[in-house]
Amino acid sequence: MRGRLRSPDRGFTLIEVMLVLVIVGILAGSISLGLDSLRGRDEARVAERLRRVLEATAQRATTRGQPLAVELLADGYRFRQLGADGNWQRLDDPPVFAERLLPADHAWGDLRRNGQTRPAPGQQLVFGQHPPEYALELRTPHGSLRYTGRPGGDVVLAEAGLP
Repeated sequence: MRGRLRSPDRGFTLIEVMLVLVIVGILAGSISLGLDSLRGRDEARVAERLRRVLEATAQRATTRGQPLAVELLADGYRFRQLGADGNWQRLDDPPVFAERLLPADHAWGDLRRNGQTRPAPGQQLVFGQHPPEYALELRTPHGSLRYTGRPGGDVVLAEAGLP
């Protein structure tokens, strides 16, 4: 009788398949966490950029003695300056005073100034020799942010509902 050579079994064992699935699951989870953290950083960047732009607008209007306005659009904001002819003209002075779009999941809330509260989209926030006092709400997926303009031109950023 001749001995048969046994051919090795083809394919993977159940343990090998499960090990690969566990590794793929761990990688997918870590990638998902990484993307969530990047999204949070982007949201923080958008919020901080708007705070700085509002302060820069107040500073430029004060130092140059020329009124500037931030026009709050439905999906972003842009800048206007009061021309010598008394008409508002578009200001596009990158990088600070360039028109910006809000992220798709952000929206303006209310704008409060001079004791009146109105929906922010379509409003113009005018900065002159003396910066205005105002409260501007920006709604994000993680809650609302409130920008409070102080008389000196400083802007305080806080979560809406907090003092």
